[in-house]
Amino acid sequence: FTRNKFKVEVGMSETVLLGSNANLTQYVEQGLQNGVIVKERSVAFNPNPTKDNEKHMSFYDPSNNIKKVSGKDMFEAITSAVADLHESYREKATIVMSYTDYLTIIRSLANGSTTLYGAQPQQVLGKPVVFTDAAVKPIVGDFSYSHFNYDLNALYDQNKDIHSGIEYFVVTAWMDHRIKLSSAFRIVDVASASAGN
Repeated sequence: FTRNKFKVEVGMSETVLLGSNANLTQYVEQGLQNGVIVKERSVAFNPNPTKDNEKHMSFYDPSNNIKKVSGKDMFEAITSAVADLHESYREKATIVMSYTDYLTIIRSLANGSTTLYGAQPQQVLGKPVVFTDAAVKPIVGDFSYSHFNYDLNALYDQNKDIHSGIEYFVVTAWMDHRIKLSSAFRIVDVASASAGN
């Protein structure tokens, strides 16, 4: 694992900070921790990483050699991707996709009926589903082979701009994401399937 530094920051006016009875500092620190989670997703699902130290972290970067599986539509491509996994990975596979892509599947399969809209995503696709808008193309695989590593020495700083009255809260953290086994994942690629027709 390597150490890749990043910062998450937020500014808040002193009027808001001092004019509330709530413990806003704790609330802001929780928000910064949520920002770290957003950073995780943004590097793992970056469709076109430009920083050399982030390329190995993205499921979509060609350097990770994750196989693309196509189909005539999203449903066929996802089910084909699940089937294409080796059985030892297929058993624990999860589908990570955007909710928009899932609704596209439901609209296509429902064909005017409303019964599928109440079904759980796992019932429709056959595997557990995790939704994130960061997944520009669905990723299917055993995510125990996707590993985030953090340096335990994250720094929380607080600083005030005396001219503007803005209080800045910053977390500086170091992390890495490693795809430990490319063969445990598949990228669902409907676009290339339609391009070939």
